[in-house]
Amino acid sequence: ANERLEKPVFVYTLCLDVKLNCSVIAKVAISKGTVLSPDMFAVKVGEPKGIPPENMQNLVGKKIKVDVKEDDSILADMIE
Repeated sequence: ANERLEKPVFVYTLCLDVKLNCSVIAKVAISKGTVLSPDMFAVKVGEPKGIPPENMQNLVGKKIKVDVKEDDSILADMIE
C-alpha cells in the first residue's frame, strides 16, 4: 500500500532535483466540466509540457474545460 504513495512523491522529488521536464498529468480520464481534485493528478516526465508539479495545488477546485484522457498532460488553457 505504501508503494502507491511513495512513487508519485519520488517522481515529484526527482523532477525538482534533476530539473526534468515534468508536468501534471491526468491520472484518470477527466470529463469536461469536472471540478478537479488531487486524486485526479499524477506527475510525469513528458510532452507536451503542461502545468509544473509545483503548481498542482492551484488546480484543486477549478473546472476543466475539455475532456482529458488518462495520462495526458494538463495544460493551462484546459482550466477555467
